[in-house]
Amino acid sequence: MNKNRHRSGPPGPDMRKLSDALALARRNDLGRAVALFEQATRDVALNTLIANPQIAAFGRDLYAAAGNDAFQNQRYDDALAAFELALRHDPNHPGIQLNIGNTLFRMGAFDRAAGTLERARRLQPGHPDTLLSLSAVLFQLERLEEAERLARRAAAAAPHAPAVWFNLGTILKGRNRLGAAAESYGRALKIAPQNPTATVGLIQTKQQSCDWSTFDEDAGELEAIASQGVPVQASMMLSHRVSAGSLLAAARAHAQTIRSKPVRLKAKHNKADVATIAYLSNDFRQHPVAQLLAEVLALHDRSRFRVIAYSYGPDDDGVERRRVREGVDRFVDIDSLTAEEAAETIRRDGVDILIDLKGYTGHPRPHILAARPAPLQVQFLGYPGTMGAPWIDYILADSVALPPELESGFAEAVARMPHCFMPRDRRGEVPPPPPRAACGLPADGFVLACFNNAYKITPEVWAVWMSLLRQIPDAVLWLARTNAEAERNLRRSALSAGIAADRLVFASWAPSLGDHLSRLQNADLMLDTLHYGGHTTASDALWVGLPVVTCPGRTLQSRVAASLLHAAGIPGFVAESLAQYESAVLHWANNRGDLGTLRAALRAGRDGGPLFDMDGYTRSLDRAFLTMLERQRRGKPPATFTLTG
Repeated sequence: MNKNRHRSGPPGPDMRKLSDALALARRNDLGRAVALFEQATRDVALNTLIANPQIAAFGRDLYAAAGNDAFQNQRYDDALAAFELALRHDPNHPGIQLNIGNTLFRMGAFDRAAGTLERARRLQPGHPDTLLSLSAVLFQLERLEEAERLARRAAAAAPHAPAVWFNLGTILKGRNRLGAAAESYGRALKIAPQNPTATVGLIQTKQQSCDWSTFDEDAGELEAIASQGVPVQASMMLSHRVSAGSLLAAARAHAQTIRSKPVRLKAKHNKADVATIAYLSNDFRQHPVAQLLAEVLALHDRSRFRVIAYSYGPDDDGVERRRVREGVDRFVDIDSLTAEEAAETIRRDGVDILIDLKGYTGHPRPHILAARPAPLQVQFLGYPGTMGAPWIDYILADSVALPPELESGFAEAVARMPHCFMPRDRRGEVPPPPPRAACGLPADGFVLACFNNAYKITPEVWAVWMSLLRQIPDAVLWLARTNAEAERNLRRSALSAGIAADRLVFASWAPSLGDHLSRLQNADLMLDTLHYGGHTTASDALWVGLPVVTCPGRTLQSRVAASLLHAAGIPGFVAESLAQYESAVLHWANNRGDLGTLRAALRAGRDGGPLFDMDGYTRSLDRAFLTMLERQRRGKPPATFTLTG
């Protein structure tokens, strides 16, 4: 008989059950050990348990072990609950605070993670793991200066740990300090030479700085990493020479690392109800996704759809965010919620179709979608590749951007729009152009422009651009200014090709979309990049009447400009090879009057064609969603379909 039952005062724990729980814990039978521990202490006040150091330590370690087991199996909600119980038994334990912060980080609750990790740092100021985790969370919160400071402290405290150097490299890359980022990735690779994540990070850094010194070798490394199904983010490979099949293998491997506890969907009995569609993104702010989509949100047929926007990004109180808010029926900020809490919110709102606008691009939250909060989930607009994920049913595309012969590179069923899948917010008139001199351009001459990100520029297409500058003596190349390393390397490469450095003109960041569209009219022709072409930049060009010369490849990300050009009615600007690409540019440089006539016709016909007809576009998008819903409600799996205009 347990002697504790004969004592007066508050009840004590059942020592026999505690002993049995300890034995189970030693055998790693954590579930039964936790159950017995809770039975043994059910009627005992917490302060009584904490007053007994041995029992408090056992409870802390038992719940921490259960939390670690759940964390390793990506059951983050279970892990968080267990770690919080462990913390009750030892409120000032820095390691448990660290575990809670790491769990919240994985759950996407970055603000809460930062607060918890800051408490852990106060308890153990110089601990490298805490510094590493806190810097990674601050990076996600875009508090980059603080993130770098703590990342450097972590690297100083644990200089032989590859993770600290990888983390520092990622933060430096985010701050456009690419030389230093490359050094940090290099340090990580010296310690762990076969680290694929650091390898991909280093190659991406070289791309962003237009360092092509090992481009062919890098292409081979990326192809090997991707084709072997190493779980690295495929988004980091889209701009290099990697095949669609290998990108799919990498995406599938990455998706397998993303697990969430599925939510239980509500049964819907009345199929005639207005369907609820919801858009999920952290880009409802000054960002190309919001700039493209805002008008469509308002145009959805409200007799068929209720429209929700779920935002987990910063509120910049800008024009785009306000337009998104005004265009939807509900705007829900889920930034502070964990993935499981966000998924439950979406489920509770009865969403029929959840449209992910992020994919694997910067600051994604795929764990929300992995929980399957909606019966249909669609990938759209923000990520031009496959997610390789069983929890994404469809990708929205069109017959040019993603023709049938390229479907094998996608895990999703393809929902093809009648024309181009890319929308465009048509708000506002395009202001008249400033004088060319105000843009640093010559008053006369032929201006070839490319405003794609520097990492999309690769040596194959650069060689064509240099050849064009040699053959068109009065031409200049007008590029977007992104970072100092890229500008320096591109000028050096031009000099090596025999082109004077002043024939490259770099445009600073425009304060607003209107400013950018205004100045864009000073170009004569837009040049597209090769492996990852222009998307929003190509749409911007056509919006102001500026044709784009493109050479589509065998991937979706290389074919969006071709889709835009077909929808604009000028497919002749789509080249079948780089040689044809070069010939097309030379043709227009030698026929500038005809080019001017074509540009005027493009501007005049802008509002009459399908490319910028957002009323017609949204009717087609509504049809696409209804087609998906009809199939799902009949109990059939997702299937590829093509809408006709």
